[in-house]
Amino acid sequence: MGEARRGLHRFSDVELKRDVGWFGSFAMGYGDVGADIFIALGIVTLYAGGAAPLAFLIAALVYVAVGLAYAELAPIYPYAGGSQVYAMRASNSLAGFLAGWALMLDYILCISLFAVAAAGYLKFLFPILSILSLEIPQLGVGLPSIGVVGALLVAPLIFLNYIGIKYSASFIAFLVCFGLLVQGVILFLGYALAFEPERMLEQVWIFGSDEQLPEVGYLPWLDINTNNFLYGLTLAMASFIGIESIAQAAEETKRPHRWIPRAAKLSVVAVFLSVILFAVLSMGVLEWKTLGSAYENPVARLVVAFPIVGIYLAPLVAFAAFILCYASSNTGVIGISRLAASMGRFGLLPRWFYKIHPRYRTPTRTLTVFGIIGLLIAMVGDIPFIASIYNFGALLSYMLLMYSLLLLRNRDQDVYRPWKIPLSLKFRRGDGVFELPLVGLLGLAGTTALWILVVFLHPFGRLFGFAWIAVGIAFYIISRRITGKQLLSHEEGEMIAPMAYRMDIGILIRPYDDLDVVRKTITHHLDKRFRVRLISVLDPAAIGKEAMRSPAEVQRYREHLEADLAELCRNLREKGYEAAYCVHVGDFDAIVEQELQSGKIDMLAYIKRSTEKATLEKGHDPAIHKIMQKYPGKIMVLKRTGE
Repeated sequence: MGEARRGLHRFSDVELKRDVGWFGSFAMGYGDVGADIFIALGIVTLYAGGAAPLAFLIAALVYVAVGLAYAELAPIYPYAGGSQVYAMRASNSLAGFLAGWALMLDYILCISLFAVAAAGYLKFLFPILSILSLEIPQLGVGLPSIGVVGALLVAPLIFLNYIGIKYSASFIAFLVCFGLLVQGVILFLGYALAFEPERMLEQVWIFGSDEQLPEVGYLPWLDINTNNFLYGLTLAMASFIGIESIAQAAEETKRPHRWIPRAAKLSVVAVFLSVILFAVLSMGVLEWKTLGSAYENPVARLVVAFPIVGIYLAPLVAFAAFILCYASSNTGVIGISRLAASMGRFGLLPRWFYKIHPRYRTPTRTLTVFGIIGLLIAMVGDIPFIASIYNFGALLSYMLLMYSLLLLRNRDQDVYRPWKIPLSLKFRRGDGVFELPLVGLLGLAGTTALWILVVFLHPFGRLFGFAWIAVGIAFYIISRRITGKQLLSHEEGEMIAPMAYRMDIGILIRPYDDLDVVRKTITHHLDKRFRVRLISVLDPAAIGKEAMRSPAEVQRYREHLEADLAELCRNLREKGYEAAYCVHVGDFDAIVEQELQSGKIDMLAYIKRSTEKATLEKGHDPAIHKIMQKYPGKIMVLKRTGE
């Protein structure tokens, strides 16, 4: 393991730069997911029929589980790589490779799919772009104009990300702000001017198109409508893929333990509301067949149907849709470059891929290689085709994500979790507790069911997906044998150190301390990675008045102090801390040393009085000073707060 760690450090002399704040992190998550509705609204309705809102709702519930899993895991293990890192930590190198390789397929297609979608809305604004189709007679290939424009849009994204994620994140944040504003205007005007509840209620019971479509792999034991609805359901999940972009930029996010959970949870709420509101609105404004046939620019077609303002608003909406789809393509470039670099860093891909530019601090090799691949796929220009294989890799990766969440919640019980998914099933196992988060169980069931549907219903997705996995596994086996590494290795997982472990800290409380000040001091200086043990020592020899040294008086004083500390513990627990207390009677020096040697605490904290000088070394508390000399590094000094 030591050699592995040294290898990791050799290739990380130049590291990714932390340039992304909380809004930039949110913008990457929302920018990659929020734009999906501008594609999915049309193609999901094309297959799912009037019941498209129900398909979106089912997919949205799975998305919530995925988003919350990232919100818990990404700040614990703030490495680029996302589910690849978590699977490697939870299981072994092969699981990590499969999660990363599957997600690579998703990110490459994300670049292409949303560049093509952006081109579709750009063509809505500028119909003259239709002349940009390209014929290659030598190959007998014709490239549609939407594919050519999409490829031209990818090229500047590669350059922008090459020179730094700060510029890329700022670009996405600007686009997302504008897009959110326009989406809000669309929803407000749509529900105010055009929404007909009766139309929506009539259409929502139409489960699936009744046409037999060539791209659907029909299951013989189900009717055509049900097959089409389930196919639409799998495509609805495409409108929720991309929140992992937040995790891919974890190494470039400032204060990841604080900002990543906030960004992920905010993205979950914003995307959930946006998608459901758009799906319901569309069924109350348009006939579902009309919307389904406009899959290149469905939201623009929806807005045209608004009375009075529609004809004027449509160009602005098309522009906003172009912007959000373009931002989503950009997050695909960010995601694939960081993921592939992470896999190179941990030895799952050749080390050549882990090259950080000394000036720009970006993974320039992966940006160039996979950006160009995404550009070439965009030239195909076929949105339904690309969407049909888009879900395969993402859902497989999400299955491994949920599996990793369940394992890591129990394997790494002592790590610091800045945010933890609530609601778990707990079982006694030996001396410990086995914990199964309900969100993880539901998420694993949901992602598995959707992936199985993709395998059965998407012939192209099944063919390309399994071919991609087969090529990846063959490549993995060959590369592991060349490098002499085991196929199922835990060595790489040991390289993934959590951001921090839980620590037990004893807080020395003087019998006469103001406990409200103590509470404010603790919450100001210590985060929730610390398990707090309040320690107070009654030393009869140090009590000034002789009458108060009697056993009865000491016991009375002790009971009073215990009641106060119990109340303080309750206050701390309400704020999310783990807290306990103890009151000792005896020699102060001996009891403090006993606590340090007991193994119950990792360190001892001493709250410095406001009247004391800046350092303890000047002798204002000789007992603490002596203990600090005897146990260097075991005493933490906290400056009193709230007086």
